[in-house]
Amino acid sequence: MMNRYSLLLLGLFGGNAIAAEVFVTPYAGYSFGGQGLAVNGVDDYRSGKAEDSSHLGVMLGFTLSPLSDSYFLYSHQQTDLLQQVDGREQRFDALSVDYWHAGGTLYFSRDNLQPYVTGSFGLTRLQPEQSLDASSYFSMSLGVGAQLFLTDNLALLTEVRGFATFVGNDKRFDCYQNQQCTWYYSGDTVWQGQANIGLKLQF
Repeated sequence: MMNRYSLLLLGLFGGNAIAAEVFVTPYAGYSFGGQGLAVNGVDDYRSGKAEDSSHLGVMLGFTLSPLSDSYFLYSHQQTDLLQQVDGREQRFDALSVDYWHAGGTLYFSRDNLQPYVTGSFGLTRLQPEQSLDASSYFSMSLGVGAQLFLTDNLALLTEVRGFATFVGNDKRFDCYQNQQCTWYYSGDTVWQGQANIGLKLQF
């Protein structure tokens, strides 16, 4: 005999109840771009960017449809700020970049190989080593990728994802090593890309 929860599921899905699958996807990748940062040097105003480097992350999510899912994403990159000095890039300061996002994925196939598009929104946390406090800003991402199921519950995932962090114009960090802050945003948006590879485990 079906209990009240089974009847509720049947009602919600029009008589075709689909069991929700929970998944976890640890991943690693390479971050590139980081344009939109600048440095106020001793004598001049210099352009800068976050150095391209590796990152680690994890996605936790669930699916109620064979062609879509929802997830929470966390990504951490430990890198440096690069500044232009006499036409060459030099390291200026250490920088942590963290993304905290909620998003969704749309798949184009039910086969073992599933191309997809994905999007997310949330917060970007930027923490320069010289800054007293981290700063958090609204951000969004769009990406494309594919997952290949190795078993019924394990898939290999690869994707490319672009992030836009909206910081506002000429926003400054508060720095403790001198009276004049050395970190600036040179525009309204900081752009960064990621190339990721991970393993998706479904329960």
